Amino acid sequence: MLPAPQTRLARLTHAQWERTVQDLFELDAPPGLSSSFRPDSLRGDAIFDNPGGSLNVDETLWESYQRAAATLAERATSDAAILGRLMPAGSGTLDERAERFIRVVGARAHRRPLTDDEVGEYRNVFMSGAGRFGPLDAETAGVRLTLEAMLQSPWFLYRIETSHDREGRLVPLGQYEIASRLSYALWNSMPDEELFAAAAAGMLSDPDTVAIQAERMLDDPRAIEVVVSFHRQLFDVRRFSGIRPNAEDFPTVTAGLAGAAVREHDLFVTELVFQRDATYRDLLTSPDTFVNAELARIYGLSGSFTEEDFVRVTLDAAQRRGVFTQVGFLASHATSRLPDPIHRGVYLAERIACIHIDAPPEDTPAPEVMAGRTNRQTIELHTEQPGSICAGCHAQIINPFGFAFERYDAVGAWRTADNGLPIDTTASPPVDGVPRPVDGALDLIDELASSQWVHECYVRHWVEFTMGRHSALEDQALVASLATQSREGELSVRELLISLVTSRAFLNRSIEEL
Repeated sequence: MLPAPQTRLARLTHAQWERTVQDLFELDAPPGLSSSFRPDSLRGDAIFDNPGGSLNVDETLWESYQRAAATLAERATSDAAILGRLMPAGSGTLDERAERFIRVVGARAHRRPLTDDEVGEYRNVFMSGAGRFGPLDAETAGVRLTLEAMLQSPWFLYRIETSHDREGRLVPLGQYEIASRLSYALWNSMPDEELFAAAAAGMLSDPDTVAIQAERMLDDPRAIEVVVSFHRQLFDVRRFSGIRPNAEDFPTVTAGLAGAAVREHDLFVTELVFQRDATYRDLLTSPDTFVNAELARIYGLSGSFTEEDFVRVTLDAAQRRGVFTQVGFLASHATSRLPDPIHRGVYLAERIACIHIDAPPEDTPAPEVMAGRTNRQTIELHTEQPGSICAGCHAQIINPFGFAFERYDAVGAWRTADNGLPIDTTASPPVDGVPRPVDGALDLIDELASSQWVHECYVRHWVEFTMGRHSALEDQALVASLATQSREGELSVRELLISLVTSRAFLNRSIEEL
């Protein structure tokens, strides 16, 4: 299992920059300054926001970094509590105090100990601060100017891996490089003091020690944010913001439905992964979820609910199981009036089963809705005409995945008829490369939950996310091994993550780079 080539200069994402600044200065919340950064432009097939080799710094972003560094340095030196943490009271000359500050804060900002040459360069910056900031004394001015410099350093803005000693076709990562890989994979931020101490003691070359650290880190609230973020991106939760059902067709649905669907999703993932130590199969099949009053109405639940509070419920397992029978997926893959089996099918095929589908022809017209037809009949007539350019993908892949969900309307409510006609949910979607006859979403979900391809797809996505790069052929042996354990219920999501960050591919880098 050799690691795949990847960049040795991975720029922090805007979210990582925010969290790193928060942890560096021990703030109660991220500073929020990245809201003014220009958005990153990623490849069209990118699912996640952290492919380090694709994140560049142009003049516009560099100017934003400069402004943010100046703002943060000013805030830090204007706040007695922050300044006290950065430059504790003590004895010694200004030069001695400056060196202590540079070595301690610099090691955290660079995420490794500074060299003597770097300390000397920062000392020169520190000493040149006097008189630059009006009434600030020389020490405070030195701290402010040095912080500005550290926050603009490539060592702060990038995760740089300089290790180069080869062992065959592997380059073992340095201790601090492993610490950073681990912390950005599980926390989206810099290492903490315990992780730094493990690196300083040379303990992170041992996978067992890394596993212990990973276990500890997964109990931290920052890990919850990362796991939720991964699933938000994988399950395309940003699409939920586009849920806008037609008011005439759905008069009881409010503008709060999109936000409620996001909240349901986040609570569902958090509960299963961190409270129940769930597997991927559980995410696909659990009938439990969290609802407020509006979601309860859609799910047909009786009882007392409020719009503000979300409570855990168990849905009717004959109608609902797992994330893909929840309102968020169903309503975000629908038009304002009707379910959208095309987009439901494309999503499941590409994102969940990792089946490649060619892009549709440009200017493809929308299906024409007509009386006397079900939604399925309309889609079939529009996409499955024999000999058409659409028929191959739609008839064999897209439509079979999507038609299984025709019992859920445009807001995700269960329905027993379509346009006054019986609903047909039979289909034969390709699962593990073989058409599998199913009758409805629950049958399809069982097939997905038992599929090797589906579990490999999920593991592959985690590899991409934790490594900060697109998956590669070199990953396949690791992916297949972990997917088999996941499919058989031997690995929870947490255990899957620990297996990834203790793998040879994670603790080493390829002799090649991107």
